[in-house]
Amino acid sequence: MKLSKRMMLVMAAALSAAPVASEEPQMETRIGEKDFVSPPATIGQLDWLVGQWAGEGIQGAPAMESWLSPIGGTMVGAFVQETTEGAIMFSEHMYILPQDGSLALKLKHFNADLTGWEEKDDMLTFRLVAIEPCAAYFNALTLRCADPDNPGEGLVAAVRMQSGGELSFRFDRMAGPGASSIERCLDAVSTVEINECLAATLTRADGHLARYLAAAIERAKDESVLVAKIKAGDDTFVAYRESECDAVYENWKGGTIRGAMALDCKIAMTDRRTYTIWQNWLTYMDGAPPILPEPGPTR
Repeated sequence: MKLSKRMMLVMAAALSAAPVASEEPQMETRIGEKDFVSPPATIGQLDWLVGQWAGEGIQGAPAMESWLSPIGGTMVGAFVQETTEGAIMFSEHMYILPQDGSLALKLKHFNADLTGWEEKDDMLTFRLVAIEPCAAYFNALTLRCADPDNPGEGLVAAVRMQSGGELSFRFDRMAGPGASSIERCLDAVSTVEINECLAATLTRADGHLARYLAAAIERAKDESVLVAKIKAGDDTFVAYRESECDAVYENWKGGTIRGAMALDCKIAMTDRRTYTIWQNWLTYMDGAPPILPEPGPTR
């Protein structure tokens, strides 16, 4: 289905990054002041966004959004809006990438037949206005967790229209690349096989952590006090992970899933620890390339 000229004009206006004069408190989106400066931010702060999301879109028809783990410091995303008849209305190809020490979201629109809305070399660019632990507010476009206390449960995406209103989408997570370790192991047919899958994932996560920790220690090798503190921090992490995930195991003592829940806990905590090591010890403040690539979730 090809969009009518009227629909294209409506959607182009809806997704324009041009600022408007006022902002109502209840709106999801934010608008930067004239000549605003984007705050410092890295792509790793958007790890909560990775995954596949689905919900209700325009005219109540289904819509889907997907974000891959960072590749070369850039997150690649796609959005698809269906028609009420179940065909593709339009789609978007999106990048979130570093720009001037901060982040920007760039996107292009496509009709169902892959003809583009924008000219060949043109795209919409949304600079970052503010960033929070579970939200990224680009100029006129917002991506945030539906519940900041449960990052994996839902996603809110909103865009400001030139009319002053906004389009807002609420998505639930689908099992996919950004799903939890348990969801990625559900192809196994028994509890034993699920646990074996998770145990193998944890082994990979531990190996990943060991590699990044070794690189951090190597970088600090001429500072014995710092090396000792990095090692002490890792020892504390190991003890904390065991205690925390043992508590998860105890909490699920009434079900056969207790082992899987504890393993999933360890994988998630290990991945966060690997990222912390990378951020603290393997990156440079001047924007130079990191010693090791930015780590993503263990697959």
